[in-house]
Amino acid sequence: MTEEKVPGCRSSRRNGRRWIGLGASLLPALFLLAAGRAGASSPAPVWKSRVGDDLRWASPTYDDFSWRTVRLPGTWQEQGYRGVDSTIWYRGTVNLDEEARVAARDGRLGLLLGPPSFGGYQVYAGGRLIGSSRGWSLATPHAGAEAFPVPREAVGNQGAVFVALRLRRATWLSDSHPETGPVDRTLTFGSYPALHEHVEVTGDRTLLADLPVLLLCFIFLAAASYHLLHFTRRRHETGHLWFGLLSLAFAANTFASSYWIYRFTDRYDLAVRLSDLSGHAIAALAIQFLWTFLGRPIGRLLRAYQLSHVALALFIALSPSVRPVVATQYPRNLWLLPLLPAAAALIVRAAWRAQAEARTLATGALLMVGIEAVDLTAKFFGATWTSRFSLAPFGFAVVLVAMDISLSRRFRRVHGELDRLRVTLEEQVRERTAALVSAKDEALAASRVKSQFLANMSHEIRTPMNAVLGMSALLAETPLTAVQRDYVETIQTSGEALMALINDILDFSKMESDKVEIECAPFRLATVLEQGLEMVAPLATRQGIALHSSIAPGTPEALIGDHARTRQVLVNLLGNAVKFTLAGEVRVALSSRPLADGRVEAQFAVSDTGIGIAPEDLGRLFVAFQQLDGSLARKHGGTGLGLAISKRLTELMGGTIWAESSPGKGSTFHFTIAGQAAMAPSRQPPAVVDRDLGKRRPLRILLAEDHLFNQQVILALLEHLGYRADLADNGREVLATLGRQVYDVVLMDVQMPEMDGLETTRQIRRDLAPERQPRIIALTAHTMAGDRETCLAAGMDGFLSKPVRLADLQRALAVTVPLDVQGPAVEADRGSPLDTQGLETLRSLRPAGGEDLLGKLVSLFLATSAQDLAEARQLARDHRWSELGRAAHRLKGSSGAVGAVRVQELCAAIEEQTRGDRPQDVGPLVARLEAELERARAVLGAMAAS
Repeated sequence: MTEEKVPGCRSSRRNGRRWIGLGASLLPALFLLAAGRAGASSPAPVWKSRVGDDLRWASPTYDDFSWRTVRLPGTWQEQGYRGVDSTIWYRGTVNLDEEARVAARDGRLGLLLGPPSFGGYQVYAGGRLIGSSRGWSLATPHAGAEAFPVPREAVGNQGAVFVALRLRRATWLSDSHPETGPVDRTLTFGSYPALHEHVEVTGDRTLLADLPVLLLCFIFLAAASYHLLHFTRRRHETGHLWFGLLSLAFAANTFASSYWIYRFTDRYDLAVRLSDLSGHAIAALAIQFLWTFLGRPIGRLLRAYQLSHVALALFIALSPSVRPVVATQYPRNLWLLPLLPAAAALIVRAAWRAQAEARTLATGALLMVGIEAVDLTAKFFGATWTSRFSLAPFGFAVVLVAMDISLSRRFRRVHGELDRLRVTLEEQVRERTAALVSAKDEALAASRVKSQFLANMSHEIRTPMNAVLGMSALLAETPLTAVQRDYVETIQTSGEALMALINDILDFSKMESDKVEIECAPFRLATVLEQGLEMVAPLATRQGIALHSSIAPGTPEALIGDHARTRQVLVNLLGNAVKFTLAGEVRVALSSRPLADGRVEAQFAVSDTGIGIAPEDLGRLFVAFQQLDGSLARKHGGTGLGLAISKRLTELMGGTIWAESSPGKGSTFHFTIAGQAAMAPSRQPPAVVDRDLGKRRPLRILLAEDHLFNQQVILALLEHLGYRADLADNGREVLATLGRQVYDVVLMDVQMPEMDGLETTRQIRRDLAPERQPRIIALTAHTMAGDRETCLAAGMDGFLSKPVRLADLQRALAVTVPLDVQGPAVEADRGSPLDTQGLETLRSLRPAGGEDLLGKLVSLFLATSAQDLAEARQLARDHRWSELGRAAHRLKGSSGAVGAVRVQELCAAIEEQTRGDRPQDVGPLVARLEAELERARAVLGAMAAS
């Protein structure tokens, strides 16, 4: 059996021989040194030995007369134990010399035994077990020379010590080394401290001799770590992966071939497996790395050769016994040799093609070949140093360094090119980023310009329309002839059509910026149907069109959703149906079906007997600004936004919209909405103009409006309600007037010269005494998303959009409490914190003898609202806007349930601001929310106490 596998792949089997070789040279010297220092004695000339195992044989009194007589120390061949695979006992008595007897009397006597040959032993002195060799319990241990302390009781009166050795022999390993023996050549008594110290020194010297090999192992590990880490960052550079794994295999092979491995384990079989397995792994990985690195394909034969080494590595790892691994070392070592000429040929061809990396590898390979040649030659001629030292790891270290240099050069070149590309790419990215930023800024500027344009157009159109619709409404209240009334109705119809057009444009703008809000509140489905038909009834009457409606059985009476938006979609479809039907009828049908998640889907179907739509035109129905007849001679007007807006609204309400049509036969438009079925809310009585409101609730009113026509309209509307008002043309006049006189309510135009309504409101809230603070209601033609929230954030209490309707103005004034009648009992009702009408409705829902629903809701609101407010304050301080929006949404729902309308409005404003791009406006809203919530809680608390 050979000591080497291939150059550079040292077999751990040599380690056993290495200990034996070193023992042959070092232990005699150790013996002489110990004898000189501790007074050694000669072993007994005769030892008795027998094959078998019986612990009674350790006793000094046992009769061993019939046993075989052997020499100890001695070799297996001398003792005649070749081929024995069992436990062997040795018994003998050793007479101590004078110095050993002195050590025994002092309790310092020790026994030095050489290493067992591929086995282990237990030592008995005077019938007592005094120790075992390293790895005694292992099948194939790797043991060395050891010193054992001998107890004083084991020494006889005549200075003799009975010794018994119980030795386990591994036949298949021991027979391959017939020159070895049970304890090598060493068995001596002496001073235990001296013997133990020299055993330790000898072992340390052996490890020190292998220190260069250990350093090589660490170098290989460092190279493996570097390249594997580099691969994790750049996965496409597989050269780093293969070289890292190759370095790792070299590290394992080098460590397993050194004595350092026995500092961590006594298992000879483990060292052999690790050394041989890593050797075959080196072969497989070297092929993968070299051929990939030099850009050469791995042919079928070479791939088969590579896979054979993988299979051999698996055989070594999975073999149940180490014996076949050791037995096949020689042929496996020979199988490694073909790799050397194949790799050499590859490197020479690459170097011939003027590849700098290949030339570096060739230089390293030549040095390795030279080193390996020296090592193999020395082994062939039996040089003694080869049993203690191998040049193979150093030869492979040279190749590894050459590979590392080649890799570094290649990847330095590649990285340099990548750096140049990165710099170029970064410059291109910067240029494109700058272009994108510029385009984004331009788009945002265009969006702001568009929004400002729409706001200005809305303001400029609504301002005169306020006068047109307001004056026509007032004119309609006067005695008129039939012709005059027809003229007034024409003016009102045209004005309403123009306002609908403006609202469509504003709705579409909101949808483009995702700022459309969908309300969730119970509403009657039948009411939506009735209101929709009422709104198109005048046009249908003029055209002679019959209107019909039906509700399918099983349809819920009410649904939780957005009443206004549902009506808007239905009216749009009804208006189109009436507009495009010359004769016949328009029918609307309402049905429903349950959904899997427990909600209900309500479906509206609007059918007409009109002109119909061609199949090729159905795809353009719900596209913005698209009209089926866009010619100058078209009969019907419109912007082409109605159906596009309806489609978006139905989607926001969880539904869909579609159309079915046949030219000349009419069309049917369907749309659905989804929501929870709910109890039907109480029907609200129609709004009636209260001409005596000013007498029942006298108020001092200041109107801040700079436009002459709007002044006349608002004054006329107020006069209709029984009020008179003072005028102020701008914000500075408002401040001056409030400084001289107390007013209960200020109707504040937002856009005024010198000082606008927002800044004027802020100064009023800041400078005016609390007892002189009026209720401020915004009058504005600005109805874009966020305008209402901006007014509330500035400190206003209400919001009326132009054109102002008489019913809306009456509702705003009806909840205002005069300042001079406010006292402690009604202070919380200033600015109408509660919807008294809604509260009365809730109170009326209490069944006879049943639970007070209003009281329960008020108690729950009082218990949770303070915590909700504290959470909102903290979220605002932390700038956690999305969470603040959700908290405001929760508080909005609970406050709406108890009629706290001002709290509900402020929560809606906060929710809107957190979704928008102006979170800086949230702070004032939260402060106002705190004040309004305290007022509402005070009133509700008093109500609960009563």
